[in-house]
Amino acid sequence: MSLILFRVLFFCLVPVGIFILVKTIRMLKGIFAGEVIAEIPFTQQEVLFEITRPGVYAIWQKGQLFRKTPVDKFQLKLNKIASGEAISLPQSFFRPYINGFDTGRMEMNRFSAESGQYRLTVVEGTSVSVFEKLAFNLFPAKPVDYSQYFIQVRESRPIYYMIAAIPLFTLAGFCMIGGMVAGFIAPDILAGLGIQTAGNLQYLLRMNCC
Repeated sequence: MSLILFRVLFFCLVPVGIFILVKTIRMLKGIFAGEVIAEIPFTQQEVLFEITRPGVYAIWQKGQLFRKTPVDKFQLKLNKIASGEAISLPQSFFRPYINGFDTGRMEMNRFSAESGQYRLTVVEGTSVSVFEKLAFNLFPAKPVDYSQYFIQVRESRPIYYMIAAIPLFTLAGFCMIGGMVAGFIAPDILAGLGIQTAGNLQYLLRMNCC
């Protein structure tokens, strides 16, 4: 095989890495920017909404940046209206968040749901641990304006999407950077592997002469 062909193969890793990167970003977009199913100000306390597609959904809090939220002072209850069945709302393990210019969002809970109508209710209590509550109390910030503090229900993706994104980002970076570098130093790589090509021999002869 010629040196040029090896260079082409190495450089082909770059578009492969870009393809993996784009796919991974689109995969994560479903977690951070899923369609809003329902949104209520904290003062409303209750909202009815309909889920048309079975799947994974998440509950987010949205409020002003650098303000203390009342997340340690309330709990959320979710019920299916037709049967009254209570839907479990486990806390988000990774607590993904996204910030804008003056507002931010953080995922609090996620749940799986079938098609149907649901009621989300804000009740007194707390769903955070003692350590989280202590951290909230120590946070030096003004309380958030409740009229600017919202609870959202959004479409989401299974948690393994986020877990899989870490090695995929690593693989994408390796392909893009590694492919570019390997393409330029292909003669050295082939020589180290003991692969001889016509182009590689010419390169080595020039290097030895110098």
